[in-house]
Amino acid sequence: MRFSGFSLASLPALALALCLLLASSSPASALSIPPTLKAPPRVKSVRATDGWTNAKRLAAGLPPRAPRTFKRATPTVPDPYAPVKRSAPSPSPSPFAFARPAVETAYEGRIVARYAGSDVPMGYVRASSSGVEEELQDGARVVFKTTGSKALFSITTLQGTATTDSDSDSETSQGSEPSTLIGAAGASTLSSGSASAVPLGTVKQTAPHARPALTGGESAIWTFDAATKALTAHWVNPDGSHPHTRVAYRARDGALFVTGDVAAYNAAHPGDGVSEVTLYLESD
Repeated sequence: MRFSGFSLASLPALALALCLLLASSSPASALSIPPTLKAPPRVKSVRATDGWTNAKRLAAGLPPRAPRTFKRATPTVPDPYAPVKRSAPSPSPSPFAFARPAVETAYEGRIVARYAGSDVPMGYVRASSSGVEEELQDGARVVFKTTGSKALFSITTLQGTATTDSDSDSETSQGSEPSTLIGAAGASTLSSGSASAVPLGTVKQTAPHARPALTGGESAIWTFDAATKALTAHWVNPDGSHPHTRVAYRARDGALFVTGDVAAYNAAHPGDGVSEVTLYLESD
């Protein structure tokens, strides 16, 4: 059978031309598989995946790694001869662990008063029925014991108490009273800028750092410097505070007292000024 312009013998040529036309209009890249749908890489061996992360294993179509398991350490029997480890450092030894007991040293002599900051003597300290006073020529003989330059102690005077003879109207000594203590007799509060003062006198025995509220005075107020022989007073206020204490001398009556501020005292008592003094032990 024959058609005009077309024959069966040309069918193979037409089919080939159609294939070439389709190949030129659909590039090979359009028929390629998307990257996301590519087959996962082939695993050569199971051992090769040992170091892979879970993300890489999932991308290769492998299951994630199994969770790690930790085994408890097998308990061991402690070595009875092994050194014992301390849970905390051993404490340092106390500085007082090997401290020797304090040894008291006894002193005896007379107390001389000198102007503060000089070697000019004013007189000696004397205890009488009216208190502690300054005397030009002679003074009370005193004794005390101390364990060091910072230890507080009481001063005992060996001078007899002065009394008045009713027949002769003169003062005579009636025996000796070794238990008389020289201290500060009062209960005032001393401080810098205050005119308050406490007279020195004979007082009852008190402990170091004791407050004056109960006894009305303090005896253990003294410290002694063995190198300079200086005696220093340390008053304790009724509230327990420790003011800087100075010893003062009043020329009008020869009285000695302690105060926290000599200048403030003089400003409050015009015409009756006092002078700051330092007390020293004069040994025989």
